[in-house]
Order: sequence, then structure tokens, then C-alpha cells
Amino acid sequence: MPSILVKSRDITTFVVKEGHGVKGLAEMGLESLPEQYIQPPEERMDTSIIVPEESIPVIDMSHWHDPKVADLICDAAEKWGFFQIVNHGVPTEVLKDVKDASHRFFNLPAEEKRKLLKENSPTNNVRFGTSFTPEAEKALEWKDYLSLFYVTDDEAAAFWPPVCKNQTLEFIQSSDLVVKKLLQVLVRRLNVTEINETKESLLMGSKRINLNYYPICPNPELTVGVGRHSDVSSLTILLQDDIGGLYVRKMVSDSWIHVSPISESLVINIGDALQIMSNGRYKSVEHRVVANGRKNRISVPIFVSPKPTDVIVKSLPSTLIFLKSSNYLQTPTMAPALDLPNSLDVTKLVVYEGHGVKGLADIGLQCLPEQYIQPPEERIDMSKVVSEESVPVIDMSQWHDQKVADSVCDAAEKWGFFQIVNHGVPIEVLEDVKEATHRFFELPAVEKRKYSKENSPTKSVRFGTSFTPEAEKALEWKDYLSLFYVTDDEASTFWPPVCKNQAQEFIRSSELVIKKLLQVLMRRLNVNEIDEQKESMLMGSKRINLNYYPICPNPELTIGVGRHSDVSTLTVLLQDDIGGLYVRKMDTDSWVHVPPISGSLVINVGDALQIMSNGRYKSIEHRVVANGSNGRISVPIFVNPRPADVIGPLAEVLESGEEPMYKQVLYSDYVRHFFSKGHDGKDTVEFAKI
Repeated sequence: MPSILVKSRDITTFVVKEGHGVKGLAEMGLESLPEQYIQPPEERMDTSIIVPEESIPVIDMSHWHDPKVADLICDAAEKWGFFQIVNHGVPTEVLKDVKDASHRFFNLPAEEKRKLLKENSPTNNVRFGTSFTPEAEKALEWKDYLSLFYVTDDEAAAFWPPVCKNQTLEFIQSSDLVVKKLLQVLVRRLNVTEINETKESLLMGSKRINLNYYPICPNPELTVGVGRHSDVSSLTILLQDDIGGLYVRKMVSDSWIHVSPISESLVINIGDALQIMSNGRYKSVEHRVVANGRKNRISVPIFVSPKPTDVIVKSLPSTLIFLKSSNYLQTPTMAPALDLPNSLDVTKLVVYEGHGVKGLADIGLQCLPEQYIQPPEERIDMSKVVSEESVPVIDMSQWHDQKVADSVCDAAEKWGFFQIVNHGVPIEVLEDVKEATHRFFELPAVEKRKYSKENSPTKSVRFGTSFTPEAEKALEWKDYLSLFYVTDDEASTFWPPVCKNQAQEFIRSSELVIKKLLQVLMRRLNVNEIDEQKESMLMGSKRINLNYYPICPNPELTIGVGRHSDVSTLTVLLQDDIGGLYVRKMDTDSWVHVPPISGSLVINVGDALQIMSNGRYKSIEHRVVANGSNGRISVPIFVNPRPADVIGPLAEVLESGEEPMYKQVLYSDYVRHFFSKGHDGKDTVEFAKI
């Protein structure tokens, strides 16, 4: 139906009263947004105040009894008010079924949905509507919803819509245990050691589930899906689809952070009721949903609340006792910034004297030295960051399952990057190597200088800064320690004592997951067995880097690592919780942030595997931004062919008659070419093309 017809209609009547909803309006084929939906400028999302390098915590609930996990939950509730949980125990099928049921409901004819409008619904507990409160709003929100207040299973069976009642009931029932786990952990920090029947009723005495639908919008920048608000619940448990669009206000700031969809995760947020009951210790934080110009979006929140008749103010007196002895408003002290003398030779201090860029940052710079100012085309353009997308997250606990294998191979083909959880590398190993990285970079310059190119007792150990300072137009804001693994004995002899054991243990512990990934990836290439020769070619050598990115005075003018792809077969990356890694979205100029997920590893395909797969698996450009508020570390393991190996498309890939895209290349020549120049995107792989 052409959009011109809308001009002669009473849009509010059509959308609100006649039950078409905003979905019906969107399906008319609108070319511009009706004026009823145009929000005041102050209510629209200002993209300049989005912080794309930050993300809310992601918490693995598989060991929720562990005090460390409990601390992560409570800290997130205090400092963010929002977090995501994985391995929460709600079955994948339940999540998928309720999303499918949401689509089925909103695809019903208007006359069916109209039966559940406020004026027509047989019960106050079932309500189809649009926007939030249309009669009270200055501008309407671009959203339809079905709200289902849970009383009993029998009442739900009688009145909830048949197309979705079983699936929504199952989602509520399946989430009950995780809700109780979360509340048990949260109230324990409030000195509530037992949730008795009265407190359970107070915390979770009522539940409401919403099915939300956000249709494609012709002018998404002019409206909102949901306006700024906090929830009135104790907790909200949100199931997102994979579209994205939920933003959370960063506490005590005007900045906003996107909540990237993570497959099979649930988003948890604190509601006003729990903020009140905790006397402000847990924070109910403002959030909003943007409209989307390209895709329809659904979400399914469960609002876990007190009973309507409960009185919640001062309901947990033990909290008040606890807070009287606590001081949460401490102002951090900062060292005064120092001006650099004009005569300081920055390159000499950083590169040759072993201070690294950390030494430069520790001086207290107020502005970026000119040696680090990147050309505009090499800085990240935040307008090209696609904040509503994220690389796949894959649970490796059932890696023999064909669905998991397909997810790994699909990610390698379509993204070149993915994150893995439940990978088998112990959390202690990950934490230890991160701590060891900090210890190394805290060493005095005179100690680190012993491992510089000029002083290191072996070519296998190298402390440096930037990438190749002698070949770069502008330096990168990063220091590194590079450790090429030869043997345990060689590592024990030459690797720095403050980190050698932890770095070796990370390499050893990751060996099995690397083999699992390669086994899965090779199978799609018709390689049914990885014999000794192939294993040597795929993972015959390894290098581990400890990377350090100090706080930067002008992060927008420089980079942590420039655009490049890795020369490895696979790279296994451990991030800390700061963020800053961006991946180019395939075949576009857009970039996607890789949000840190606690306990996860980031996997990316390297050039060697792209060549061996004849271009089927993609080695993708990525980069790291500098950060003005936090130092960051990362620990990649580069899994490579041996230097003496000749790499090219595998025979099994070409046996069906596929034409080779790459020539046979001596791997050491390929690597030498990579390190002979500055970072330059994907240009290195051209070296191997036919």
C-alpha cells in the first residue's frame, strides 16, 4: 500500500484504536515518518555520546556457587545495573520457541490482535498495545507489545493467545531457577542470608512477560523504539534477538553503551524495586531502544516484581545497617600531569631506551606527541562502527555436536572472527597470564630493555613498541613482549621470569581447543584426518604476545594497532575487560566491536588458513583503538605453519576442480614480507595471490 494513503488516515486511530499497531503502519511502505512519531531532539539517540569500546559485563553462570561469580554479579549490579549471563540453564529450545511465538503473534491479522486491546480484552492481565501510554505521550514510540501478567497456569491457559501461551509460560517456568539464583547471590551481599517465604514473595511475588515488536522504521534517527526509562521491577530478564538496539546509560555520565546481542544469553537488569530495597546499593539504570531502518526486531522481557500489595521501602532493614558503616563515594586521586620538555627525543625514550609508550604515558602527558598522530584515514571513524552487531559467540562444551561444528565453520566463512565460551582453558590460567602481563610491563625500563632487539639473548624473545617503528609513518600506541615458542627448556632459559610460567601454561592449556577447532574447520574442507604432516603445517609453530595499551591523552588521534590481518593459521586471543578490538564487517567499510566476555577467547582466521582453504575461510582486517580512560592488555597466541613450510590451497580443497586463487609460498617469505612494512590492511595476502 503506497505511503500517500496514510495522509488521509487518522494515524492514531489506525494504529492505536483499530489494532493495526505500528507494524500495520510500517507495512504500508512508508517513505517518511508520520509526525506523531517524531520525537523531540533531546529524546532521540545522540550517536556522538555512544561509547562503542565499552560493554556491560558478561557472566558465565555455570559455576554460580563460586564466590568469584557471585562477586561478578553483585559488582555488575552495583557498578552497571545491567549484565548479560551465559550458561544460565534456560534451554536453547525454550529461547528459540518464545522468539518464534512472538513473531507468530505479531503476524496475526489486526482483527485478532484487536481482541486483546484494553477495551476488548477479557481480562486486565492480557493487553495488546502500541507505544507506551499513547494518551499521555508527546510523541509515540515505534513499538507494539503484548503484555501478559502471570497469575496462575490455569488463568494463562484460559486467556493468553493460543499462538504464544505455551511458549511464554515455558520461558517463565524455565527462568524461575536462574531468577532465584541471582536473587540469592544479590541479597547475600545485603546481609540477607536466607530468602524466606515472605522475602521471596517481596522480591519475586509477581511476574509479567512482554512480547515486544519493533518494525523497520523509515526515519529511525527521528524516533525511538522505547524512550529513556528504568524498570519498576526487582529484576528484569530480557531475551534479545540478534538485531540489537538496546542502549544503557553509563552510570554517572551522559554516555550510552550498546548491549550487543550474544547468542543464547539473557540480559539482566536491576529494577527500581531492588534499588529501593538495597537502599541504593544496586542501581536501576536508564536504558532505551533505538528504532531500526533495516530490520524488524523482537525482544521478550520478564519483569520479576514484588506483589502489587507489597510495601517495599525499607523492606530489607539489614541493608540499612550494612550501609551505615560503608562509604561508596570516594574520589580517586590523580598524579599531577607533567609537561614534556621540548627537547625530549620521544623516539629515543620510547624505542631505544626501553621505556616504551608506557613510559611516555607515565610521564603524565596532556597531549599526544606528533610521532603518534595517525593520518585521518588510519584513525577509526566512529560513524562507521555498527554498534548493533557483534561477532558470533559459540559454546564449545558440546563441540562434537554438528550444530556447534557448523557454527564454527560458518563464523570462519562469514565473519573470520568469533568468540568461544566453555572452551576448557581454566579460568585460573587466563587470570594468571593477565596478571603476569601486568607484572612484566610494570618492570623498570632497564629490565625490559634486556629483551629489546639489540639486547635479547635470543631472537625468540623480543620486547618492543608499536609494530615496525622504522617503517611506519606514525607510531602505534602499544608496547609488546613477543615470545616465539621453541621448547619448554628454551622458554625456561630465556623468557622473562615474571611471566614465563604463566605464558607457557596458557599455550599448553589452549592446545586442545586449537586442535578441536582445526579438526572441525578441516572437516568442511574435505580433510577427514589431520595427520602428522598436516598438523605440523597447520600448527607447527606458536608465538605468544603480551600486549599493553596505556591510557592515551588523545585517543581519537592515534591507534593501538592499525588495520591488518594476521599471518597465522588461527589466532587465539585473551582480552581483558576494557575492550577496544574492532573487526571489519566482511565486504563493507563498517566496523564491529568485539565486546569482552568474561572467560571467553576470541578466535580469528589468519592469512595462512585463508590461503590453505583457497579463500573459503576469511582472514579479516581488524584494529585496536587507543583508550583515554583505561590501560588495556591482551594476550594473543598465534598458531602458525613452521617457517620452512610451503603453504598453498590444500589438495583436498582443489580435488573437485576448484581453481586455485593462491600460489605456493614459503611461509617464512610471507612472514618476512608482513614485517617489512607498517600495518596496511589486507595488502599482505596479495603477496600470495596468483
